[in-house]
Amino acid sequence: MMPIELDVTRSVRDYMHECIGSPGYSLQRVHAGLHDALWYSPRDRRALRALCDRQPDAFTRWLFERESDGRYTGLVMAWPAGYSTPIHDHAGLWGIELVLQGSLGVDDYEIDAATGQPHFVGTTVLEEGQSCAFEGTTGHAHRCSNLSGRRPAVTLHLYGGLLEDYRNFDLDEGGRYVALPAVARIEGSIGPARVRGA
Repeated sequence: MMPIELDVTRSVRDYMHECIGSPGYSLQRVHAGLHDALWYSPRDRRALRALCDRQPDAFTRWLFERESDGRYTGLVMAWPAGYSTPIHDHAGLWGIELVLQGSLGVDDYEIDAATGQPHFVGTTVLEEGQSCAFEGTTGHAHRCSNLSGRRPAVTLHLYGGLLEDYRNFDLDEGGRYVALPAVARIEGSIGPARVRGA
């Protein structure tokens, strides 16, 4: 566990609690208001840099919020220099990804319903403070990469549920993608362990 409570995770937690309880709750409204709700302090920046320094060569996920009714989960992810995920889906959950430190490249893919093959759609480059969102569909996948070969990156992720199991798309020897089940490994928690609503 990372024992301190971060300003950024607290502000996002409070914002999400307000959003989920309001009429007209939607991914678009949550994403549109997220930047104004954030408070990312210099103390947070130092704490997250220390988090990256603990395991400089490892990609790690840190839980800061999980609603007991499963409406959303909040994670912070630490990306070593040059790290890329496999192409992966999100088990039909919506998501928001926000860069706190560094920069991230997001390659979006559409999964062909007939063949199960991912087809490249485009790339979004996210710098510090920028974010992207994706709808909760089974036809969406992406690959994310830390664009720096020298520095770690830190991102904040919100998902419309608990992302435990998902699929990675790996190339086989024949050049076709194969969907392989994967489990989201959580390194630990940030701040006090919280399951809101429990």
